[in-house]
Amino acid sequence: MNISTIQQQSRKEYYLRINRVVDYIDTHMDEEHSLEKLSRVAHFSPFHFHRIFRVLTGETINHYLKRIRLQSAGSMLISDYEVSVSEVSALCGFNSTAVFCRAFRSHFGKSTGEFRNHWKEQERKNGQSESNNHQSGPGSSAYFSDEFLNLNRNFNMEKNIKVKEMPAMDLIYCRHVGQFDQIGKAYEKLMQWAGPRGLLKFPQTKTLTVYHDDPKVVDIEKLRQSACITVDEDTKPEGEFGKMHLPGGKYAVGSFKVKPHQFGEAWDAVCRWLAESGYQPSDGYPYEYYPEEHTNENPPTFTVDICVPVKPL
Repeated sequence: MNISTIQQQSRKEYYLRINRVVDYIDTHMDEEHSLEKLSRVAHFSPFHFHRIFRVLTGETINHYLKRIRLQSAGSMLISDYEVSVSEVSALCGFNSTAVFCRAFRSHFGKSTGEFRNHWKEQERKNGQSESNNHQSGPGSSAYFSDEFLNLNRNFNMEKNIKVKEMPAMDLIYCRHVGQFDQIGKAYEKLMQWAGPRGLLKFPQTKTLTVYHDDPKVVDIEKLRQSACITVDEDTKPEGEFGKMHLPGGKYAVGSFKVKPHQFGEAWDAVCRWLAESGYQPSDGYPYEYYPEEHTNENPPTFTVDICVPVKPL
């Protein structure tokens, strides 16, 4: 085995282990996470784990954990104005509401009350959600305005939205962090990796983008999205290509044919429809499913199902 092959295999294993930690934190947000516990998830010693995590992610594990908890808390506070600050604190893994409130003010520059009031006022002024405010943070609801959004309303789009039972799916993903329109690079890497391994079995293989963060509370350069394909349950992750399970259940599903600049309008249509549907967003990640390849015209037309987990009001 030559040096280049060893380096590639080593890099894959390191990314696989760090992905495992990131996914574990997302699905265990309300738990206490010690260095020892997370190092066991990564299968590194505590001494080496915190250094490896910092080198590969650009953040210390403590900074990352605190940031993710606070971003999730911010999303919860503005997605459900009835949930209490103490409930949000506990759900995001803080064992003291006072500690949580101090950390929140330090991170956002506002108290929890000021933060909520700011977004209430923004919603009142705008009368509609911002385009692309269609994402959900880990362990929280999707982030839509509670007001009826009648400005520039597209009733034709809303005709194509209904609640469906969606199946659970096992996914291999390549994570993208940053602006939404740059996720194509992650898809290129994913397809180049999956093809030679016989994982692209279209039309059985489905292609999805899973959204992890709320752009209202997460800086654009930190927004996480996952370029995904469906795989069999026994498919193994490798390196930066991680694996996640997307639960089945009730989803509001909007089926659209859109140009690249119309994705935000399609997400807004789902927002407006939800406001009058008798349903509300539930815990879980929203995603886009692409049942067909986009057209080759310039600009291309995309066929997309926007899927948001929901529960009755």
